[in-house]
Amino acid sequence: MALVNMPWARVDAPSIQCGLLQSIVREHGHTCDVHYLNVELAALLGHDLYDGLSDVHAERLHLLGEWLFSFAAFGEVTRESEYFAEYPEIEATWSGLSGGGMEELVALRRDVLPGWLAESVEGIDWGSYDVVGFSSTFLQNTASLALGRLLKERFPSLVLVYGGANFDGEMGTEYLRGLPWLDHVVTGEGDIALPRLLASIADGTATADSAATADGAATVDGAPLTIPGVHTQSRGAPPPASDSPRLSALDGLPHPDYRDYFEAIGRHDRERVLGRTPVKLPIEFSRGCWWGEKHHCTFCGLNALGMGYRAKSAERALDELAGLLRDYPAVHVEAVDNILDMKYISSLVPELAARHWDVHIFFEVKANLTREQLAGLRSAGIMRIQPGIESLSSAVLDLMRKGSSKLLNIRLLKWAGYYGIGVAWNLLTGFPGETDDDYRRQAELMPLLHHLEPPGGAGRIWLERFSPYFTDDASPLADARPRSSYRHIYPAHLDHSKIAYFFDYTAADIGSDRAFQELSDAAAQWRKRWAEGRPRLIYQRLPGKLVLIDSRSGPPRRATLQDWHADAYEACGDAPRSAARVRETLARSGPALSTDEVAAFLDRCCRSRVMVSDEGKYLSLALPENPGW
Repeated sequence: MALVNMPWARVDAPSIQCGLLQSIVREHGHTCDVHYLNVELAALLGHDLYDGLSDVHAERLHLLGEWLFSFAAFGEVTRESEYFAEYPEIEATWSGLSGGGMEELVALRRDVLPGWLAESVEGIDWGSYDVVGFSSTFLQNTASLALGRLLKERFPSLVLVYGGANFDGEMGTEYLRGLPWLDHVVTGEGDIALPRLLASIADGTATADSAATADGAATVDGAPLTIPGVHTQSRGAPPPASDSPRLSALDGLPHPDYRDYFEAIGRHDRERVLGRTPVKLPIEFSRGCWWGEKHHCTFCGLNALGMGYRAKSAERALDELAGLLRDYPAVHVEAVDNILDMKYISSLVPELAARHWDVHIFFEVKANLTREQLAGLRSAGIMRIQPGIESLSSAVLDLMRKGSSKLLNIRLLKWAGYYGIGVAWNLLTGFPGETDDDYRRQAELMPLLHHLEPPGGAGRIWLERFSPYFTDDASPLADARPRSSYRHIYPAHLDHSKIAYFFDYTAADIGSDRAFQELSDAAAQWRKRWAEGRPRLIYQRLPGKLVLIDSRSGPPRRATLQDWHADAYEACGDAPRSAARVRETLARSGPALSTDEVAAFLDRCCRSRVMVSDEGKYLSLALPENPGW
């Protein structure tokens, strides 16, 4: 068997889908190679152009990467001029990436990429395989479909299997119905389904000519072939969408095999393929989302039907991480988990810290991590996180069902900054029930946070298949319809409403364009100030006083808080505190104060822009100057 990792998959990391399936397939007695054709295309185009196209801004809107391979997959769906007219921003995007004109973009689509695919068919001994599998995620779909069509034309007996996130649910069965070169589609996780399918192919019980029973199960000589989640090309009615079984215990999975990736990188000039970007090792510690099991975020379409949370034991996770770091030349590690298992805070994290490995680990986390927990992550080598902040408005966060608040999000930014942990985050808008004031208040807040890491950008939400906004009968987003870009990419005989992952919609009761622009401009100014020199707001703790040093808006300014004022300011540093809670803290070792006196001082700190408040609680913004506290 061969597995193929197609463009526009990132080239600075191997595919965990292919690497894991390769190990699983081999455990079941089959041979398996992985072909990293994304690396081969990056070697042809060069790092800057390939990486730019694979990570182009607003890809969810115009799907440029998918459009580029759609001609090779389907021929002309619509004229290029129609696509460019609908998305005029592509001209500036392409010019910025390549320095060329639109005729060069058309040539890339009509000549360069089809020619490269033809060379890929001839350059690999595909005839030596019985099965070729494509795991398609994000912008890999049309490239995977295009190569599969060419392979089926060149090797008619070659069995083609498709799976991955782009084939979940009815998306997979619709592609199977409309595209005759797909022999089998796996919907959902492939750990169990793919080996079962390979066994049935090997013993001849799975064929492209099998009929279909009334319930959609394929049959061979009248006997049903029942592999849950596997759908087979048939002359009968298309089978209904069903999901493959999901592993309940992840500790039994093998380590992913990344050797083919590093061999592919080694065949080319490393800088041409990767630029100066370091290689990251993907690793999977868990599947699903423990927060989503309880409160599925309204806009999130991840996990499809597999929200149930499952995590590897800390011992198994540590063993796999050690194996990958030992076997491959990389120190950067990226957990592909949707969310960090909170049990790891007291198990995996201290174990990692005790080993003193010089690693740089990325994790997605929940934004309510405490200062102590962030300190633990940093000591374990978890140097970058994605906490799903999304907003600095408690009201908007409630609309998202994020389970966080304005002050908890700021606390995360504050202590991540103190411990040197990078934070990847964005601002989202467009939630029914929001107001212009929700965004104006965030814009007014942002200059106070210029000493903390800014958002990567601000944008309206997109409607994703499988999200509550898409699936709930009472969704406030109306008139859901496939994004207009799909009509330029996929032929009309495919039902776009069944294959689309992103949808256009109508929403009422949302913030105005003017309020959104004000927020976007404030976020851009924050990024500008951060890039120019990282402003600071720190404090020096000294006997009986606390000295604030503020360079957020210009040359450093100093202010001194004396006696209980210093203690009160510091009491609101680790976590948001109410005035009553601060008064209780001060009363243990200081003067007897009323709650009103404490509240009056905390409110003055807010007016002085060194503290923020929300829902009766206060959070100090200054970071300790001492890096070891």
